[in-house]
Amino acid sequence: MLNADALKQLSQLKTDIRSTKEFAEGRVRGSSGKFGFVVLDDGREAFLPPAEMDRVFPGDRVKVSLTEEDKGKLSAELDQLVESNLKYLVGQYVQRGQGHFIQPSEHGLSRWIFLPPKARGKAQPGEFIACSITRHPFKDGKSQAKVETVIGKPENAGIEHAFVVAQYQLPNQFGKEALAQAESIPAQLEALCAERKDLSDLGFVTIDAETTKDMDDALAVTESGDGWTLHIAVADPSSLIEAGSALDKEARKRANSVYLAGETLPMLPANLCENSFSLIAGELRPVLVMRIEVGKDGALTGFDYEFAAIRSQHKLSYAQVAQFIEGDASAAPAEQHDSLRHLDALSKARAAYRAGHSLVMEDRPDYDLILNDHRKIERIEKQHRTAAQRMVEEAMLAANICAGEKLAELGGGCFSIHLGFRDERMAEIRSLLKDTLPEYAEQDLHQLDVYLKLVKALESHSDAEMHNVLAVLKRMLRPGELSNSAAAHLGLGLAHYATVTSPIRKFNDLHNHRVLRAAQLGEARPTLNDAQSEALQQSVGTGRQADRALQQWLFCQFLEGKTGEDFSGTITLVNGAGIGVRLDDFGINGFVRFNSKKNPFEFDGKRLRITRGEETFQLDQQVQVKVAAVDTEKRRIAFELVSEITSAE
Repeated sequence: MLNADALKQLSQLKTDIRSTKEFAEGRVRGSSGKFGFVVLDDGREAFLPPAEMDRVFPGDRVKVSLTEEDKGKLSAELDQLVESNLKYLVGQYVQRGQGHFIQPSEHGLSRWIFLPPKARGKAQPGEFIACSITRHPFKDGKSQAKVETVIGKPENAGIEHAFVVAQYQLPNQFGKEALAQAESIPAQLEALCAERKDLSDLGFVTIDAETTKDMDDALAVTESGDGWTLHIAVADPSSLIEAGSALDKEARKRANSVYLAGETLPMLPANLCENSFSLIAGELRPVLVMRIEVGKDGALTGFDYEFAAIRSQHKLSYAQVAQFIEGDASAAPAEQHDSLRHLDALSKARAAYRAGHSLVMEDRPDYDLILNDHRKIERIEKQHRTAAQRMVEEAMLAANICAGEKLAELGGGCFSIHLGFRDERMAEIRSLLKDTLPEYAEQDLHQLDVYLKLVKALESHSDAEMHNVLAVLKRMLRPGELSNSAAAHLGLGLAHYATVTSPIRKFNDLHNHRVLRAAQLGEARPTLNDAQSEALQQSVGTGRQADRALQQWLFCQFLEGKTGEDFSGTITLVNGAGIGVRLDDFGINGFVRFNSKKNPFEFDGKRLRITRGEETFQLDQQVQVKVAAVDTEKRRIAFELVSEITSAE
């Protein structure tokens, strides 16, 4: 037994050792293996061995002690759990011998979590389940969970949809109060419309996909002096859904309608977005009407708005309007011919104007996923955008540009902003520009005018190398976001932008309607605080993640039977391990991993380019690949390179 002096010395030794260690805080990041990492607050990354990773979850905030290993690499030892946000997860119920577990789908969490007997409910092995965490593993590496919901069996039709909805906790049911409020609204429509000016004589018409039910905008165009007058009537739910009401709270929680493959989770109950507020032909509806003057050169020269009522004359599909524009006069009603021709001319003028004064988004095809009775992909139809879609898009852009300017003038609203390059990538960006366009390397690239000039200089350059530089720079941009403060949208090359054209699908549009109406009435304008805007942004992002997750699952199933088949594709990603490729026919992304031992290659991180012998691979380049392997469980698609088709231009 140690005496008092020895114990004192041992305690002092431990204190001395602890005082010489470096401690830091950071977030746990999992991996596909049993190990993990801690991303430290100062940007460094420390390795977390399997025994330590067993005690934490991905995303946990921890305090660690650091040890420097060979070649300066850091290894971490857990010291304290500061915060754990993982309270809920989904996965599959598995049984091994007497042990019952959930195999989580959580990214970076590769171990099973124990389900005690009383926590299993009626769930059965093999089923997909949603669970709450009841015991964190930090103390001894032993975690536990409780079954909250049985999602269904793997063979159930549509199980992928149900799983993703549960995984991302997407709201798919409305509360009783909200449904009761929704049921009361149809009876109020007639009285509201009777109070308003009826602008139906302007000749509005909706132009949407043939299957669209939630029609939230209608258009009418006339010639006006040296240009056109564009009238846009937008559905007006804001006048009957008060801020703070049950429906308003439900809509704010959802943030927008989520369009999953073969399924829509609407922001408002179906009886409202597909009927009461939808601009159904022949039905009187309350609307926000925006009047926009457009010059022959495409410039926006005037804007005003009023809350009115209209009856849309017709529901036209994109296909009908495209046929009419291509010369088939019978494809559209005779009374709409002049308006549609004016809209076509206006949209072309606007596109040319924006190309010269702002930025035009790349025109990419859409992909329609056609599902079978089991709600799996039967086929994928590649859809190129038609003239009709471009016409409607230009009208909506004009409305949102004018609304952004008006709301900025009023000093309120929910703006769609884009702040350009990521701050953490500026050193790389400036280094690249020093080699290519040195006159921009030291300028403030967050300023709209500077950013515009840079992008246009790269777009207009005849050198293919400059086009690659532009492709690289686009990978260093921030995502767009919602903001209570007016700021530039660098992605569109605009000083201000705020959407108002989809208030039955997007909460920020609904809020902006309220601001415009309050300004017109001289009332106090409603506001969203920063926390509310951030919550909206997070909900929008969650919906997009869910959509991507569902598509990737369905894509994996779709390609399982196509292993070994060749396809043409476009390089969308280049890193030190290989290239990401999007299949041109299907819009499906996969990865080509390069083997440096069998075929050495060089990776240029500045220009995102791989050189392998005489071959060069870079962004936007066309390549031929074959489907090498599909791991549906891990949602991974591996391609192999067949041969290079053409170099990037």
